[in-house]
Order: sequence, then structure tokens, then C-alpha cells
Amino acid sequence: MRKFPRRGAWLLMFAIGGGHAAATYPERPLRIVVPFAPGGVADATARLIAAEMSEELGQSVVVENRAGGAAIIGTTLVAKAPADGYTLLLGSTNISTNPALYKKLPYDADKELTPVALAVVVPGVIVTHPSVPARNLPDLVQYARRNPDKLSYSSVGLGSFSHLAVERLAQQTSTKVVHVPYKGYAPAIMSVISGETHFLISDLQGALPYIKAGKLNAMAVTGNKRLAVLPDVATAQEAGLKDYEAVGWLGIMAPAGTPQPVIARLNAIVNKAMRRQDVSQRYLEQGSETFDGSPQDFRRFLDENRRGWEQVIRAGGITVDAS
Repeated sequence: MRKFPRRGAWLLMFAIGGGHAAATYPERPLRIVVPFAPGGVADATARLIAAEMSEELGQSVVVENRAGGAAIIGTTLVAKAPADGYTLLLGSTNISTNPALYKKLPYDADKELTPVALAVVVPGVIVTHPSVPARNLPDLVQYARRNPDKLSYSSVGLGSFSHLAVERLAQQTSTKVVHVPYKGYAPAIMSVISGETHFLISDLQGALPYIKAGKLNAMAVTGNKRLAVLPDVATAQEAGLKDYEAVGWLGIMAPAGTPQPVIARLNAIVNKAMRRQDVSQRYLEQGSETFDGSPQDFRRFLDENRRGWEQVIRAGGITVDAS
């Protein structure tokens, strides 16, 4: 688990200034909106946090899946909800990427949502079909440079993490590769296994069984640390791409204007859940890292993450709609 510096003065200020609001909250059940279908790491994370909140707050916390539109449907629902702490969002990397991908969104994340707690950061793993003549990431980059537009890569879809992470890689290495989007990680991974495409940046959970079975070769991981379950696979930075990092994230957000004492209380609960040894170990085994920090820490992470993805999207001229 990565820990941010404590903000004792911040917590004390809101405990004194908003003690009444914190003391009476919550008086009815809460809901966490997940802008994705049931199943997967986002849904599992929301349900883990919901269980912790329910225990700590003494109220039911319902997980509500509102999938669709690159997380836009569920995110809009929360952005327009009353700022009372009873409707929360399981935010994701889409919060960082959607403003640059879409010319118009029905919500403004900067103005209508506020960070509560960053929960999990999820790096990817670069995997190739065994027929690709590369043993590591430098080999893959050199092969791509010598053979422009000969390598194809699959993704979960246009503007997805798996698309943008490769786009960032291609931009930083001055290589040209062909994008083949699919609907979901399962078909994207299977396209590489079958040889329809050559490589993919996948989440570890989906790729690990095939790596272990020898059906996919792991070239590098896209975070700044090696993964505990793939200790021999270098990070892209260790492989020579010192400025390359591509990670997804999950965290709790609330409608802007939610009382700060409520934000502080929810932040403490999420941090407590992520600090649990069994929880942090479970995420490590899935190739992810849990976090423990303040809403301000989350805001700084968001700002940096968004700036990085905006640069990639604009440099690549990537857009999802034509409106």
C-alpha cells in the first residue's frame, strides 16, 4: 500500500467546523454507483468499500451498476445527484480521459464531482503472441520501428485504457502500430492468443492465466513497480522508457458541494478498508496497489493523471464522437 502524508490539520479543521453534520450523517441508506456492468475489479472494489461503509456507518450501502457510454451514464447520474453524501460514484480512469475524448459531455467532472478517496491504482502488462520475435520491451520496440504498421494490437475499444496506453507507448517510442478495437477484455485477449493481433496492454487479472500457460509472453508492466506475481518482468521504465507510465485507477467521488465533514468521514472509511492486510494482499495478487490518503491527495493524483492522458489524446488526434 502506498501512503500519502497525513493531513492532521485538515481533519481537525473539519471535525471542529462541521461536527454536527458529521454526527448526524447518515440517517438513511447510501448507494455507490458503478458505471460498469457487474463483475470485474471495479464492481468488486465498490462492493468491498460498500461493506466497510455499511459496517462503519450503521446503514445499508447499495451498489448500483449503471453501465454504458464509457462510464458516462453512471457518472452523470452522480454528478447531478444531491450533494448530501448519500449518492457516491466509483470513479475510474474515464474521469481523466473522457473530457479530452468527447467534445461534449453531460457532466463537468471538475465542477460537479469532488474526490473522496483514491482506492486502487491498476497498471497494465504488455503481452504478445509467442510468434512475435521479441523477448522483452526493447526488442518489441525495435521490431516495431523496423516494421512500421506491421504489428497490430487489440484493445477494449476506442479511447479505452488499453488503447491509450499503447498510444502513449507508440508516441514515446516513435513507432507505428495498427489498432484493432474489440468489445471487452476477453475478445481482445483472445485475439492475441489466436494470432489475429500481435500484442495488447491488458490488466493482469485477465492476462495472467495465459502468461502462466505460455500462450502470451509478458514484455513489461506499465506501472512504476514490478508486480509481485510477475517478479521477473521489468517495468517499462526499467526497460529503458524512463518517462513511460500508464495506470488506471478506481476511487470514490461525490457530488460537488457535499459537506466536508461527510467527505472526511467517508475518506477515513475507504482508507481503513484499503489498509486491511487481506485487502491490500488481494489487490497485489491481482497486480494492483491500494492507496491511503486524503481527498487533496486524490485531487493531485487526478490532476496529474488527467494532464498526462490529455497530452496523449491530443497528440494522437483521438476522438470518440463527432458532435
